[in-house]
Amino acid sequence: MFTVVLDRQPADDEIDTLFTIGCDDATFGTEANLPVVEFDREAETMADAIASAVHHLDRAGLAAIRVLDQDLVTLADVAERFGQSRESVRRYTTGDRGPGNLPPPVNPAPDGTVFYRWSEVAPWARTHLKIQVPDVDPALVVANLVLQARQHFTRCRTSRP
Repeated sequence: MFTVVLDRQPADDEIDTLFTIGCDDATFGTEANLPVVEFDREAETMADAIASAVHHLDRAGLAAIRVLDQDLVTLADVAERFGQSRESVRRYTTGDRGPGNLPPPVNPAPDGTVFYRWSEVAPWARTHLKIQVPDVDPALVVANLVLQARQHFTRCRTSRP
């Protein structure tokens, strides 16, 4: 199962189109005030399941914005997943504790909340701290990168330096 965030709430005729083209494994709703569709899709791989679901959404005139995952995390999230204090984890980022080289944040800004990619932090924790932490399914991470690229592709072709 996986959940896709849509660009907008689907109209009834779009939902009907999905069911007509064989997409009977979709459940529509909202999560955190965002329009979502949850798929219970069988496929050989998670990547295949996501790709076919996005294809069905495209055919119905709906745009997939992202797939919900747990990849973007704060230091507080990392601390919780490590079973350690936030300060302990913060010290990994500065090299004051542990082996150093914690993967860098996605947005290394001095102001505001800083986010890390769990898909980078989890392998680091297993290798350097010898703690077992769960992975994010890499198919979800790749799907989000592809969906993000799709959204920006046209703008890249027309932007000037």
